[in-house]
Amino acid sequence: MSALARVCLVGFGSAGDIHPLLALGQALRERGRAVTFVSNPAFATEAAQAGLGFLPAGEAQHLQDTIRHPKLWHPVDGFGVMWRYLLRPALQPTYERLEQLAGQGPLVVVASPVAMGARVAQERLGIPLVTAYTAATMLRTVQDPMTLAHWRVPRWWPDAARRAAWALLDRYKLEPLVRPALDALRGRLGLEPLQGPVFGEWMHSPQAGLALFPQWFAPGAEDWPRQVVQAGFPLYDEGGGGLPEGLQEWLEEGTAPVVFMPGTARLGAEEFFAAALKACGEAGVRGLLLGDGAPRCAAELRTLQGDVRAERYAPFGALLARTRALVHHGGIGSCAQALRAGIPQLVVPQAYDQFDNAMRLEGLGVGVQVRDVQEMPAQLRRLLASPSVTAACQRWSVRAEPQAARDAAVRVVEQLA
Repeated sequence: MSALARVCLVGFGSAGDIHPLLALGQALRERGRAVTFVSNPAFATEAAQAGLGFLPAGEAQHLQDTIRHPKLWHPVDGFGVMWRYLLRPALQPTYERLEQLAGQGPLVVVASPVAMGARVAQERLGIPLVTAYTAATMLRTVQDPMTLAHWRVPRWWPDAARRAAWALLDRYKLEPLVRPALDALRGRLGLEPLQGPVFGEWMHSPQAGLALFPQWFAPGAEDWPRQVVQAGFPLYDEGGGGLPEGLQEWLEEGTAPVVFMPGTARLGAEEFFAAALKACGEAGVRGLLLGDGAPRCAAELRTLQGDVRAERYAPFGALLARTRALVHHGGIGSCAQALRAGIPQLVVPQAYDQFDNAMRLEGLGVGVQVRDVQEMPAQLRRLLASPSVTAACQRWSVRAEPQAARDAAVRVVEQLA
């Protein structure tokens, strides 16, 4: 990479979408690169804590409106919420930020595939672009395993039927959702309307692709874009690694707890936390409830019997190695951190990549998934009592090498200057 080339990272979504990019940004900064992060303003503080420059795209209210939408976690309608409330409003601002940075000298961009303003900037401005995939579901395949929302396509489906399923999803759901805004922006910039499918072809940079998960978690498919390189989990230890006041002492006072977290972008988790309290009682374990709504839910439930604590937040890098298991929604960031910590995972997936991630954890033997939180207590007891799960967790923990993943990712970026 040219000594003058700077790097801009672009990402939108929840912490699981943002943190891998921040980890990559730190690795690039350690190599002496000037790194700027473009995202929703809600992540400005985290970017600063990571030592990165920051430029906002969209408004903080856009993320709040997304999080508060009742259909955000719907397995079929959730992406539509993400697009209308978060991604579409950031489309042109993302392009404008990259145009601004490109005018200051050589630039390489690393962007999530859904940060489509970056892909437009690549076409219009000629900026080198690496498309960064935080989860395997961002890369389409007709090979097994193939998932459509919460549904796993049966193994016996022929490839022709699988391709037809993707085509139908594009024609009736995804293309009508995103193409109007994309073509409107392209028209304003003097570009021709898009040709070909957005999600199956266009959104992937033809120059380079970076899968921020390892082959042992999700082996690459033959029909993925040929330019995609799998680096591994870079793992970002947020918040400087420190635990909230009082939590350190609580952890030292007793046995390792089970952590229950419904997701960083999840509101309305009362049923999840109620089931968590029941699971702690039935399994006879200490419990740590995590999430913005955890303290309020715990107070409203008034059933904090036994050794259960509620916190709004705790950094997984410092926490999980001191815990017994993680019960969560199945986001890729939580999966990766728990794999590194070597602890069992009980997954309650709802949308996006969560079903696919849960399936892959089951395949590794490190966890199980449930579709109803009422199954949580019984499944947690079985999970904690399983010697084979414990052995699998230890086996895969040593494979989660964040420094090697960061180094591999940096090499991909540096090849584009």
